[in-house]
Amino acid sequence: MKKITFISLLLIVCLSLAGCGLYNDKSVNGNSTIKGELTQKGTFADLKVMPQFKVKDINDHEVTNDIFKDKKLTMINIWGTFCSPCIDEMPALQELYSKYKAQGFNLVGVVSDGDMDEVQALQILKKLKIGYVNLIPNKKFSSDFVGKTMIVPVSVFVNSQGEILETVAGSKSKEDYQKIIETELQQVR
Repeated sequence: MKKITFISLLLIVCLSLAGCGLYNDKSVNGNSTIKGELTQKGTFADLKVMPQFKVKDINDHEVTNDIFKDKKLTMINIWGTFCSPCIDEMPALQELYSKYKAQGFNLVGVVSDGDMDEVQALQILKKLKIGYVNLIPNKKFSSDFVGKTMIVPVSVFVNSQGEILETVAGSKSKEDYQKIIETELQQVR
């Protein structure tokens, strides 16, 4: 009985990791995957510009596309409460947010399963002391944006007009994100 329980738990862990942070060998939008990650310039699925949205954040404040207007660069990080790679990278994302916000950088989290598990999302954010805005997608925002990916984490970088500059699928190191942020901030000046 212990062996069956152990094998079942092992299978669940393997499936959850494959489902949240890794691509398989398929290509997305004609771009092949490399080492489980995908980086695309100027697109997210079929989008080149962020769709119009009006959603609530984790603290029940209304957020719209206006969140981009006063920032040179915004990183939108789509994550899930079920995804350990998503949660593991959050402290590094918080550090990057703190380091670059004075230079016109913003970071917005999107809790992909937040409509189903808002309480757990809030607990995770409080435990990790995350200070950047985290959105809870409604049906329209899920359909127009969040549902365009089959994996989390995914980070979408946009300029002040909401134009998509770059998309990164899968988790990255703090240093990798830092290179992207510095490069994009230099280009949008």
